[in-house]
Amino acid sequence: MSISLLNFGMLAGLLGVTIPVLVHLLNRRRFDVVPWGAMQFLQLGERTRQRIKLSDLLLLLLRMSLVALLVFAFTRPFVKGSTWIRSLHPEPVDLVLIIDGSYSMGWTGEPQTPHARAIQVCHEILDDLTSVDRVAIIDARSRPFLMTPAPLTDTANARLELEKIQRPDGSANLVSALTQACQLLTQSFSTRREILVLTDKQQSSWKLAESAQWNEMLRLRHAAAVPIQITALDVGLPLMEQLENFQVEQLQLSRELAVVQTPVTATTRVKYVGPLEETSCELFWSVDGQQLSRETRSLQLRRGEQTVVQFTTRFSDPGSHVITASVTPDSLPGDDTATSIVQILGEIPALIAINGGDPAQPIPSGANHTPGTEYYLKLAFGNPDLGKVWVKASVRDLSTLDTPLLQNYRILFLTGNVPADFNWQPLTEFLIQGGAIVVLPAAASRVESWQAFTDWQWNGQVVPPLLFSERVEHAEQVEPEKLDSSSLSGAWLDRIKQTSDSDLADALFRLYWRLKPAPLLPAPADSSTANEPAVLSPVTIDARLQSGEPLFARRFVGRGQVLISAVPWDGEQNDLVRLRSFVPFVHELVFGLTRTTSSRNVELGQPLLVSQLPCQPLVIPVIGPDGGQETAQRSGSGEQIRWILAPPRLSGIYRFQPDCRVDNKGIPGETDMPFSVHASREESQLVRLTAEESQHLAQSYGLRWKQDSRAMLADLASTSTGIEIWPLLLFVVTAMLLLELLLTRKLVQGGHAQIDLP
Repeated sequence: MSISLLNFGMLAGLLGVTIPVLVHLLNRRRFDVVPWGAMQFLQLGERTRQRIKLSDLLLLLLRMSLVALLVFAFTRPFVKGSTWIRSLHPEPVDLVLIIDGSYSMGWTGEPQTPHARAIQVCHEILDDLTSVDRVAIIDARSRPFLMTPAPLTDTANARLELEKIQRPDGSANLVSALTQACQLLTQSFSTRREILVLTDKQQSSWKLAESAQWNEMLRLRHAAAVPIQITALDVGLPLMEQLENFQVEQLQLSRELAVVQTPVTATTRVKYVGPLEETSCELFWSVDGQQLSRETRSLQLRRGEQTVVQFTTRFSDPGSHVITASVTPDSLPGDDTATSIVQILGEIPALIAINGGDPAQPIPSGANHTPGTEYYLKLAFGNPDLGKVWVKASVRDLSTLDTPLLQNYRILFLTGNVPADFNWQPLTEFLIQGGAIVVLPAAASRVESWQAFTDWQWNGQVVPPLLFSERVEHAEQVEPEKLDSSSLSGAWLDRIKQTSDSDLADALFRLYWRLKPAPLLPAPADSSTANEPAVLSPVTIDARLQSGEPLFARRFVGRGQVLISAVPWDGEQNDLVRLRSFVPFVHELVFGLTRTTSSRNVELGQPLLVSQLPCQPLVIPVIGPDGGQETAQRSGSGEQIRWILAPPRLSGIYRFQPDCRVDNKGIPGETDMPFSVHASREESQLVRLTAEESQHLAQSYGLRWKQDSRAMLADLASTSTGIEIWPLLLFVVTAMLLLELLLTRKLVQGGHAQIDLP
């Protein structure tokens, strides 16, 4: 507690303290003493004389104190820094509590985790606040989550929300949380505004390199009418940096969508961080919650190095399956487990679009008929009426392509020429939602036949990765083109590269198309998609001819992919379709390009989306990794309906449970749709802020560091303006006046005066 004065000039009135002294001295003037005989009988006893002397001194001191207190009251003193003073004169405080939610806060090296310690401190602070104070709680993760009703609420509601806070997971962006806290406090009307950050002081959470974010926070802080104080408390321990930690990286799948009895490979990396130069651990693989003991791997790890581990399996049942890789739990459990979802279909529905002809009629063959691309594709995929197939192909005319039809398929083969008035919108929507399109030219096509592709646009950009620019045809005496096997780079070609007996490199091409980049077109000013994020990725050349010309070009469009081939697949001027590798080549193309309609493996902080369900419920219940139930809301209308779950805060498996039990023409009506949410491994190696970095935060951004919760509580107990105590002093002066009156009256009634005898 401290005392300050508002009117220092009034202290000059303390000179008035000398007035009672002067009066006392004047009253002690000497009297003429006349001795007479009976005087000896009137002399006071020594004891009575001392009592009278003491009373005079007390009266003098009382009068001096009266003057001093009166002058002190006129200086308008005020006190601050005491909890009981705040209770007598509560000044509203608007407080934002920021709790670090990164997974390092879940460190179990002590009986109490840093996250639990932070929550305990928050309860202590809430207990210390008054009824007029308002609070907000921010759970700082990769993006901040405001847990309390915006902008601020009372302490009772804050305490209830604090009990609902989820376990720490993923990374934290504290500067983003500070920015949101400043935004909340700019809406405040209190004369005191505080931000308290509870963190384990990990370097990665403070984003020191993100100067733009820090400058935005400073701008908001300085724009506030009342200064905003920022205080941070370290709830971690220095020995956290000495932990022994095994980290499992995110699983990479060879394919997220496959058919039954096809191999699926999951790849991960295991890293060790700790005091030992070399150590060992066991990696466990599980499928759908069942641990596969035969797949347990014993790993020898050196400090700081990563070991790549692969696991290959086949699934006999259609549906979504969960693959899990985990190590023995350590003191930092946030990175001990990685999961991924693979969706297994009985067969992949494929659509072959042709221009003209009757798709309902069987494809003719014979000496007088040259089969087209659709013939060789259906021949490669097999006849589903004669046996089990992995890809079930159907043939339709281009004019019948629309959104409802395309929703029944995962991949579209666009063969032959395209009419100039073709409607590209259904194909674009098909790609964005996860479909795949393969563009195949015909041997008889001309340059004019492909002019319509320039009209296939999305937000001012041409959708195909490259366009057909020039038809190149070699004469018989000219050496035909061949595939450059060293140029194979697409992931869907990996198995072809790894197959030693593949004859794909022996294919001869006497006819091919030169491919050129599409022109960049300006986006229309009134485009409805002008504000939408870009959905077109850069172009990837998956394979080239030996001349260097692109053979296969590919790009992502939304969640889907579009691939363009420079050679026809109709058996004209090349022998690609006659190679024994053509069948596995086409199947690998389908497996590599097709994707699930909803991304089942997402990063923490991204929303979870479900689309193309056989039913249309208003909401879908979702079971989170902690067993809690959430709700995915329906959005959009017509063919654009989807269900969205707000970005989750925990990694793990989320299970959508729509009540859709009827299949929709090849799309399973799943009643349990798992999603895997992966958290960043940014804090697998703990590095705390150095003293220089802490000092930088204090000097550049006004961050005050506190050593413990008691220091924070003491700082919170202080008030910005204090409470004036001059009314209390005037009350004391009045009481002292009454006391002075009583003492004076007692002396007068005693009838004695003390004089000094000669």
